[in-house]
Amino acid sequence: MAAIVADDAEDDIAYSSVDVNIASPFAYNSGVQLLDGRVVFVSRNETTIGVFDPTINAFSTIAGMPGDYAYSGGVLLPDGRVVFVPRNATTIGIFNPTTNEYSTIPGMPGGGAYYGGVLLPDGRVVFVPHNATTIGIFNPTTNAYSTIAADAPGYYAYRGGVLLPDGRVVFVPNYATKIGIFNPATNAYSTIAGMPGGGAYRGGVLLSDGRVVFVPYNAKTIGIFNPTTNAYSTVAGLPGYAAYNGGVLLPDGRALFVPYALRKIGIFNPTTNEYSTISGPPSVFAYHDGVLLNDGRVLLVPHDAKTIGILTISEEQARRRAHSRTDSVKQELVAAAWHPKRMALWCLDEAERRELAEMGLC
Repeated sequence: MAAIVADDAEDDIAYSSVDVNIASPFAYNSGVQLLDGRVVFVSRNETTIGVFDPTINAFSTIAGMPGDYAYSGGVLLPDGRVVFVPRNATTIGIFNPTTNEYSTIPGMPGGGAYYGGVLLPDGRVVFVPHNATTIGIFNPTTNAYSTIAADAPGYYAYRGGVLLPDGRVVFVPNYATKIGIFNPATNAYSTIAGMPGGGAYRGGVLLSDGRVVFVPYNAKTIGIFNPTTNAYSTVAGLPGYAAYNGGVLLPDGRALFVPYALRKIGIFNPTTNEYSTISGPPSVFAYHDGVLLNDGRVLLVPHDAKTIGILTISEEQARRRAHSRTDSVKQELVAAAWHPKRMALWCLDEAERRELAEMGLC
């Protein structure tokens, strides 16, 4: 299926930035919103934890991080702490925002093991296998780390995971040619074939209807996974070549793609399959992942940019968009309701309907 493409058509979304003068290149790779509304930036090359308060645009740092691609992704725990998912690090990172303390738990494999984490309903955290062939499990109650043998493919297999409404976790295929599915109730790992591989997708977005959008990185398609049917489909028309990295579900149901090598923010409307873009990022590789703030804005995590990106959605324009779509649906329903064949079925008796059917008119 091909996307309906429109450049700079999203007049209800405005891009702005907050200059925080981040010194390191490729500084942070993801963000986690804390219970108090602040956002923690997970270090990639930075040797600090970044903390941003979006209510006053204040940015501060906490020293002590290892840098060197140590962590990739963070998960907010029920007790308010943040766990940093170990990539090259041989430790799990723990950040306590109440005390601003960073601590570690040893025993991780390193070597690009995991990329992204998912909080399970029982409070445990799943580490998504990247180079690791096992699924990592962290129990924050006991600080215990364990693994589940999964025979995952390794070699940059998955980047990011999404908790499904039925409790399973889907692993987003990066270089893997299969979607990974983990069922924490049974510890069973299964796969669904048909992925393009080659660094296709990076990050996933759970849609309002329960489907999952795979964010296109090298892929020239948007991937759509339906967990009800285990069916994978695509929407064509994307630029490819490291275009996007990470996504966010907007309050109106659209999915936002965070630009990486592309200098345009992507917007995907799953109702219409329309893909559109917004100009704004200052350079390529500027941002890496996004966070939906409590006030409905979207924060773009600084990667190679010295700024924090902010996307503001106009409530008035959003209302107009919603009204326009509602009117269109109403018109379609009215047209369908007053279709001659439907009217014939509603208004005629059985003998008259049979006669019309013999004539091929209903």
